Amino acid sequence: MKRLGSRRNAAAVLVLGGLLAAVVAVASAQAAPSKKNFTVQVAVTKPTSGPVNPQNFTITLANDASSNTTLGSANISPPAGFAVDTASTAQPGWTATPVGNVVQLRSATSGDALAPGRSMTVSVHVASPTLPTTCSSATWLAQVKQSNDFNGTNNSFTPLLAKSDLTPLGSLAWDPVGTTVNGVFAPALYTTNAAGYPSPSPKVHALDSCGAAKAGYAGPTTLTYSGHMAAVSGPSPWSASGVGTVSIAPDISETNRTLALTDSLTGISGTSAPFDTQDRICTSVDISCTWANGNSINASSHGPGQGSLGVGFNPVVPFSCNGGSVPLGNTVITIAPHGTSNPGDQVAYQVTLVYSKQTSGTGSANAFVFCESTDDGASWALLPSCGAPAGTTVDCVFDQKRVTGGALQVILSLVGDPYVGGK
Repeated sequence: MKRLGSRRNAAAVLVLGGLLAAVVAVASAQAAPSKKNFTVQVAVTKPTSGPVNPQNFTITLANDASSNTTLGSANISPPAGFAVDTASTAQPGWTATPVGNVVQLRSATSGDALAPGRSMTVSVHVASPTLPTTCSSATWLAQVKQSNDFNGTNNSFTPLLAKSDLTPLGSLAWDPVGTTVNGVFAPALYTTNAAGYPSPSPKVHALDSCGAAKAGYAGPTTLTYSGHMAAVSGPSPWSASGVGTVSIAPDISETNRTLALTDSLTGISGTSAPFDTQDRICTSVDISCTWANGNSINASSHGPGQGSLGVGFNPVVPFSCNGGSVPLGNTVITIAPHGTSNPGDQVAYQVTLVYSKQTSGTGSANAFVFCESTDDGASWALLPSCGAPAGTTVDCVFDQKRVTGGALQVILSLVGDPYVGGK
């Protein structure tokens, strides 16, 4: 009987031990710390078509994959001074409601809450101020909880700042593309590249909605150049303060060109002021302005009465004139007046060009022909004489004659923005 009792006692001890182990295991599982991490990105909304509206924002809220609990609610606050009037979300089981200038995001039930690794988007419209503008801060605020009604304590989520962006891009702004000549700002004057043509490296700034530098911005972006077959690249690299450098190597001297940079994620775009890629800039303070292309082709002009005069050479561009199939020559000179109030008010600039017969072609110097292109060399037309009925209201040849040494001197009267070629 004692042995049986001992066996019962031993069995009771084993059962009790098993129960205690199970209780300890359950208690240990319940005591495991919860992980509540979230990320959030705020960005100007990219439209499906049409221009970007800087008042529209898209907020992307995510329950990070490192979490082990669901995300049930959030409060999103705009920067100080910003007034939100509408908010919406297409996330099933969620609502987005502006209350007291705070966008309240609420899940209807715990089953609608965001599981770890899941995200949702919210559309928000800022009624005022008109953006971008000057303000103290463009940074939004996000508070997130596990509960679906934003109540309770000890259920707040922790933001992962390295994976979040609460200060959205507001604009892209270019530095002035040009230089100062004799105290007067001129469109452009750059150090030439290996090919001998101007090679500017302008800078562009990423700014937030308040016009402040957007630190850490690095694109992605697309870059376009309005000119003729230039090699453009960048911005690269972006600095820590959101400044990018663009490289451009035009294959021909050009006038009134622009660079445009577009943020791929939002559609925000910035276009530079018009600039030239010229070899020489002549200003109104120049008594005489002379230049050369390094191949015995020289030109000179009195300084313009106002504004500036951009000049550039490209000695290796064949062209034909008035639809002819045989190239007339391969020296293109870009000459462009600047600084008049509008195209209709442009003054005629008389530009004197002196060509050496030996480098400009064969035959008599009197056989030189001068043509003009206003479409980047796609087509060329013979320059008329400035005599009646053309007058001097159009680009024309004012005079041409031989000078000492047998070279040809030609005086061109220019009011537009042409390429002028001669042989």
